[in-house]
Amino acid sequence: MSGPRLSIIPARAATDRALKPRDLQVLCVLGRHTNDDGWCRKSQVKMADEMSCARSTVFEAIERLVKAGYLERYEQEEQNGRDSPHVYRVILDPKHVDPASVLEADSEPDDPCRQAGTPAGISAPPAGPEPAPPAGPGPAPKNDPLRTTHQNDPEKERAREEEKAVERWLKKTHPGWPSFVSDSMPKALAAARMLTVEEREAAAERIGDYLTNAKVGGRTVICTFAVYLSEKRWEKLPPKAEVVGRPDDYAPPFGPVWMGFIAAQLVAGPENAAGSTPGEKWPKVDALYRKARLGQGHSFGDRWHALKGAMEVVPVGTPLWNEWRAWFARQGWPWLPDPGRVAYFPVGGPEALAEFEQAVRGKNDDGGERQAAAE
Repeated sequence: MSGPRLSIIPARAATDRALKPRDLQVLCVLGRHTNDDGWCRKSQVKMADEMSCARSTVFEAIERLVKAGYLERYEQEEQNGRDSPHVYRVILDPKHVDPASVLEADSEPDDPCRQAGTPAGISAPPAGPEPAPPAGPGPAPKNDPLRTTHQNDPEKERAREEEKAVERWLKKTHPGWPSFVSDSMPKALAAARMLTVEEREAAAERIGDYLTNAKVGGRTVICTFAVYLSEKRWEKLPPKAEVVGRPDDYAPPFGPVWMGFIAAQLVAGPENAAGSTPGEKWPKVDALYRKARLGQGHSFGDRWHALKGAMEVVPVGTPLWNEWRAWFARQGWPWLPDPGRVAYFPVGGPEALAEFEQAVRGKNDDGGERQAAAE
């Protein structure tokens, strides 16, 4: 059997309901490496690797263990000033009254066993007139494990920033998932913490591909967002393939470019105000809708392709999808043909259409669309 055989931790931790499972696991990992006095020096990164979790998870567990009185922690620095793995002491027993002080209080003044010091019940004499000796010229030692912990710990700050970044990413991305309303936010956050920044970016980028692939596969129920992240299901998708024979400016229906053009046309107002139906009022939009029903996209100028960043994926049936549908109805705009699983809309929902209009006006070229050569 490789590795330590035992982990020495306080028995009271096993039944402490205030501790989380990860807290107990971190305590056990530290207990595998302590010396006879309970001390060990351990890297949080290596601990996270041993437990297959994020370093921020280890950091939070240590914070709770220190606060609960199970750990002492002392920061360490290398001689060059860089951070070093911290020193920890597993506290096996809670603090009790010093037996020596109890014996001293019960002893008589002339007790020959009394240690040097002030007798019980008698005030200490005033300090002498001599000043305390001056401190030495050298700086205090950096690696003294008995120093108090730094108030501003760069490692703690980095962990907090990492945690905030994950929470911001989840808040932006999770609402685009079909089961967002019924999903467990803590489970989704825990799964997101286990991913790298690059993996989170890839997961968000391929949400639309995954949902489309799930529809083609005949699935009627989509997994939760936590499962999508924890199992890295986007990695099972086939790589994105470029459509052969289509011009570079071609855009498929309901994608960010296609929907960006549709949204811009509707926001700008009817092309034919005298029309009696939405199709007659917006003939260009109506023409694209008819092509979309046949699975055909369109080719657009550069200005519309430059608007990709102003669009976000919205799965069918989500609250944001229903909000957009109600907005179209109130404005008298023609609603979309059946897009399948997802369609793109301006970022931020109907309330943020002013920003989308500003982005459209910010493009300088005329951006005239043209018919695809293959059609």
